[in-house]
Amino acid sequence: MRRTTRVATAALAALLLGACGTNTGASDDSGADGDTADAASVVSADDCADPDAATAEITDTLKVGWSAPLSGPLADAVGNVIAGMEARFAVANDAGGIGGVQLEVVTRDDAFNPERAKANVGELIQSEGVDVLDTFGSGQLSAMADDQTDACVPLLFAQASVPAYRDVEQYPWTTEYLPSAEVEAQVVVENLTQQYPDGATVAMAVNQSESGQGIADAYREAFDGTDFELVGEAPLTDPNTAASTLKATGAQVLVDAGVTTDCLALTNAIGRVGWAPETVIQPSNCADGATLYAPAGEAADGQQILRWLKDPANPAFAEDPDVQEYLDQAQANGADDPTNSYTVNGWVIADLMVDVFTQAADSADGLSRLSIMQAARTQDYAPPMFIDGISYQMSPTQSFGILAFEPYTWNAAAAEFESAGDVIDISSRYQ
Repeated sequence: MRRTTRVATAALAALLLGACGTNTGASDDSGADGDTADAASVVSADDCADPDAATAEITDTLKVGWSAPLSGPLADAVGNVIAGMEARFAVANDAGGIGGVQLEVVTRDDAFNPERAKANVGELIQSEGVDVLDTFGSGQLSAMADDQTDACVPLLFAQASVPAYRDVEQYPWTTEYLPSAEVEAQVVVENLTQQYPDGATVAMAVNQSESGQGIADAYREAFDGTDFELVGEAPLTDPNTAASTLKATGAQVLVDAGVTTDCLALTNAIGRVGWAPETVIQPSNCADGATLYAPAGEAADGQQILRWLKDPANPAFAEDPDVQEYLDQAQANGADDPTNSYTVNGWVIADLMVDVFTQAADSADGLSRLSIMQAARTQDYAPPMFIDGISYQMSPTQSFGILAFEPYTWNAAAAEFESAGDVIDISSRYQ
């Protein structure tokens, strides 16, 4: 196990970092009653359009409805996420489900269009009768949130990172899976400080979607007051133009404030214009080496990324028993590409959901939409496919999520990521 670089105090670490594979908020007798009571005060059925539906016991089948870009440039990555989720649910179903309740995934295509995502919510809730929702993208989450909150259908582990939806008071029925853009930017800056103790010049390429703007805002805030100078920004509407514009700044560091489709495109663009910044920072959602880095060849060499998931394609995890178990189970249950990072991503989201559903079913009120949301608000769980020293942490009043990462760099010659240091944990900043 890697040594974790703790910025946190021991006391806070004990509070936030639970035992691997457990939900300490729900299973520790010393704190369970208090956590449950606190969650109940934050999440209740009082303001639901249909309180009875929110508290009704879920029997036979629990449906998870995805509004997702099943068409367009993100379709391949999303397909792997769904495949990973279905494989993990199949394992749970084979073991008897959640107290006998079987798990099912229902999908609707939104083509990464927020308006279509909004339309999908009504169809998933009213026509399909889903018990839980999920989605990809901050714009989609924004479009869905009001209707989903009014209906009191949990939207769990959204593939988004905008800090606004971590406001438990405003969005009590919503959680995000991707690390907060604010947290990721702070960890990046902390890691850059180790590389550039006297600071450096930074250029930033920005996707113009709500997701990209949220990431860019987080970096601007993280760089403010440091010795890092943001000397130029360019929109990623045209990666080639962005690369040429930012090359002219002579910046030492290039930050990609983008979404999955931007990572390879920007790398290819800087290669075309002959720019080789000293350091290139890619967003953590660009995690798949085979599809997003290897095709760029030498242009991607040395690019940096923060990771929280174990990589089954990386020889460093070849002997990891949890990775071996994942590979066996994922492949046996229909995941065609289990080493793909997006398949791992979908598996882990499902694993987090299974943990929440199990805690809800074991609660005094049994399995319902309300008990699921209350369990999600007290979750403290380290999925086996998380890197050692990293967990998913919630409290009734704060959506912490992921507060630690391990830095990696891409080795183009070996066509794999290599660890670039110990896990960086900034949980002490969220006391």
